[in-house]
Amino acid sequence: MVERLKALKERSSLDFWQERDPRCPHCGNSVGIAEHELWELYSEGDHHIECPYCELDFTVQTEAKFSFTTEDQDED
Repeated sequence: MVERLKALKERSSLDFWQERDPRCPHCGNSVGIAEHELWELYSEGDHHIECPYCELDFTVQTEAKFSFTTEDQDED
């Protein structure tokens, strides 16, 4: 069994910050959202999931940022 928070203790905290997919703080594996059907992670907020690799629980914090631009318009 993997030691709790082992990967987080051994690596830089930047390895776990603003990733495309969440990284398990215990085993260090990247957990693919689509691969593991973790669609709830696309909602902003805190989510508690179980790592599919080491089977330990951890919290994923989802932050969403949307940007909209309307400056390029066709003249009719």
